[in-house]
This record gives sequence, C-alpha cells and structure tokens, in this order.
Amino acid sequence: MGLAALGVFSAAAAVAVAADISVEAYVDRQSVRVDQTFTLTVKVEGTMREMPRPTLPRDLDEHFSVHSSGTSSSMSWVNGRMSVSKSWTYSLLPRAVGTFTIGPIEVEFGGTVYRTDPVDIEVLEGGAAPSPGRLEERPSSGVDSGGRDVFITTTVDKKRAYVDEQMTLSFKFYRRVTLWDQPQYTAPDLKGFWVEELDGQNEYYETVGGLRYRVVELKTALFGAAPGKATIGPATLTYREELPGFTFFSTGGRPKTLRTRPIEVEIMPLPAEGRPEDFDGAVGAYTIEAELDRSSVRELEPVTLSVTVKGRGNIRTVPTPDLPDMSEFKVYESGTSTETTKKRGVVGGVKHYEYVLVPQSSGTKSIPPITLSFFDPERSEYRTVATDRLTLEVAPGAPGEVATEVQVPAAISRLGRDIRYIREPSGTLERGAVPLYASRAFLLAQLLPLVGLAAVATVKKRRDRLAGDVGL
Repeated sequence: MGLAALGVFSAAAAVAVAADISVEAYVDRQSVRVDQTFTLTVKVEGTMREMPRPTLPRDLDEHFSVHSSGTSSSMSWVNGRMSVSKSWTYSLLPRAVGTFTIGPIEVEFGGTVYRTDPVDIEVLEGGAAPSPGRLEERPSSGVDSGGRDVFITTTVDKKRAYVDEQMTLSFKFYRRVTLWDQPQYTAPDLKGFWVEELDGQNEYYETVGGLRYRVVELKTALFGAAPGKATIGPATLTYREELPGFTFFSTGGRPKTLRTRPIEVEIMPLPAEGRPEDFDGAVGAYTIEAELDRSSVRELEPVTLSVTVKGRGNIRTVPTPDLPDMSEFKVYESGTSTETTKKRGVVGGVKHYEYVLVPQSSGTKSIPPITLSFFDPERSEYRTVATDRLTLEVAPGAPGEVATEVQVPAAISRLGRDIRYIREPSGTLERGAVPLYASRAFLLAQLLPLVGLAAVATVKKRRDRLAGDVGL
C-alpha cells in the first residue's frame, strides 16, 4: 500500500485504456480563480506490480505552477489475478486568466505510450465565484466524535451481500483544525473483492455532537468474489496540524496517524433454487439487444451481428451470451468491448459483442433470440432477458460464383471462442525472415570479444617478457 494526498476530486475526467493498463486523469473542479489552487489526479491501473510513472505535458508549467501532492496505491487479488491501482496528485496554481487545456498526460508501458484525452480548465479573475461554490451542510450521520478535533471512519452500506453484488465502502475524514499540508491516506486491504473506485470525492460540513466538522468522503464499490466471511482491512491517515503563530519560517506539527477498525462482512452464495440452465454467473440487472448492420446481403457475403448488454452491476464479469443454433451461417467472433459507468454511486456499464456471419445459402434467414440469464440481488431472483428475432434476406450469388476470401478453407476451422474473425488468408503461408539474433553471423560475432581478449593477453605477456630481459 502506498500513500496519497487526500483532495476533493469531482469535475472532469479523461481516460486512456489498453489491454493491461488503464490511465485516467481528472481535476477536482473545472472553474477556479486565478489565485486559487486546484488538484490534478492521474490514476494508473493494471496487473503489473510496478506502476509506470505518468509524464505531465511539457507546457503545463507555462500556465500553472505545479507541485506534487503525493501518491496512493492499492492492490487486490481475485481468483489468483492481481490488480494494482496507483494515483499521483498534483496541486496547480494558475498563472493567468483564461481557458486552458491540460494534456494529454502520457504513460509508457511495454514500449507503448498511452495518452489521456485533454482536460479543460477555466481560470476566472480573482474574487470571482468559481464552481462548485460553497460547501453544503449535511445532517449528522450519527457517528460518535468523542469530542476529538480530527478522526476518521469507514462504513459499508450493507454487511451481507450476494457474490458479485455491489457493496459501497465509505471512508470519512473529519477535522476541526487547519492542516499544515495534505494528509496522506492509505487505502484498506481489500483482498477477495473486485474493486471499483467511484468517481469523485465529496467535501461538506457535518455537525457531530454539537461540533461542526469539515468532512472529506471517499467511496469505493466492492464486489465479493467468493462466498464466505470476508474482512475489509483498516484504513490509515497521516496528517500534521498547523501550529499557532504561523509565519514564513513555521513548520507543521508532528505527524499523527489515525487508523480505522476492520469490518467483517458476509458474502452469500447465489441460491440454487430457480437457477436457469444457461445461467453463467452474471449478477445485477441487465437488458440485451441485437442488430445486423444490413438487412439484405448476397450469398457468401459477410454481415455483422452486434449484441449489446447494458445495465447495473459488475459489467466486467458478465459472461459472453451463448449464441443460438445458426447452422445456415458460418460464425466468427469479431471483438468485445466493455464500458464501465458510475452513476450516483452505482456501478454499471455496457458490453458490446460483435460477430461476423457468412450465409451459406440464399433465402430468408432467421436469427433466433439471444438470451442472457442473471441473478438480480434487489429482487433476490433469477431473470432471463432475450433479444428480438432478426431476419436477413440473402440473395443468390452470381452464376458460377464460388466462395472467395470470406469462405473458411477446409484446413481452418473455428475453435471455441478464441479466434477473432478479421479476414481469410488470400495465399499460402511463407516462412518469415530469420531474426538477427538467430543468424550464424550474429553467433560468430559473439566470439570476437574473446579473440580480442586473447590477443591483448598475448601482447601483454610478450611486453612483460621483453621488459624483464635486459638483453632483449
């Protein structure tokens, strides 16, 4: 676990995603005064242990004074797969009034550079009212402050949930004192959960025990990976208070560390009663749609079938729907994409599947409904949704026409779900060039340093012999 600067992040975001790494950049507000600082956060997620450090735009310091505010990191293991998240925070002070663009921010990984989309920020005249404005007042949540000036809490919205049902973890930082610098936050150990950090952080005032506190709240969506008891580890926060009599040469108080108590939760197994035969683990509430990119084609001409699943739940774990029997087509998987959404603290998203269908004969072809079964934890029941039946008109091919590139050669067949359709090979396979490191010339060249070393040793030995013989 690492440490992080705890700020208030809510306004704008830009994301760059790859197969093994995702990069997100966002600011805590989109409008600030010229004399007011704001926070830029860069978040990198992936499956590697060492996270690559982001590179800020070179021209960023032309418009802003930039200072690093710290980092935070978290690690989780789910089904033997490690997921690591690390965030870098920066405090920015505008140099002039106007509308400026931050980005793209770059992260290099595996020889590839990933970039976020630009983020716009509006800088107003000093004294102007920036958004989001004053902090709101919220009623007491019933927490016991014990009269302390600074304290932290962690809570969950439910302590019993089904496998893959969302639980929301809330971390709150209460304070009635002025801080010397940004507090450093360490996220709790969340082993055994799928973790999805919810966008933004809330800052507001709350009255507890007759005392008014300024509160920063962080929320995280958790999805239990397996049934049984699970523990949400303690979160920690290190801070320093500003000492009385502040001057230019003042230093902050001694660092103090707060720690929350661990939370025990129960992850319940999905019920066996009423489970559909085609149920494959999806939990949430979803809809499914399907469409063809064309309503009519010629025989042996490919057409694209798009299937879309959307709704609330851990969309990343929704399995690929099983296609019905389509013996009149040759079917190829063309690709899958996932888009996660976080609206009002609820995780959901959209998942797209694409298939290439090649009709093998002419006539009116029917594509049966595609079904998806899932468990709805709010209703505590299994549900099944289906697409509409699709119709495709296939015209006969030209007389004497035979299959061209789109027909699968006899030597190639579809194996499971791992072959992605691009196009059929148009010729024979050829052996590629031998790489340099495997060539004989390269291997022989490796002997040159040894030959050179032997020559140097021989010359040195001869010189030493001549130097030690006066006659020679």
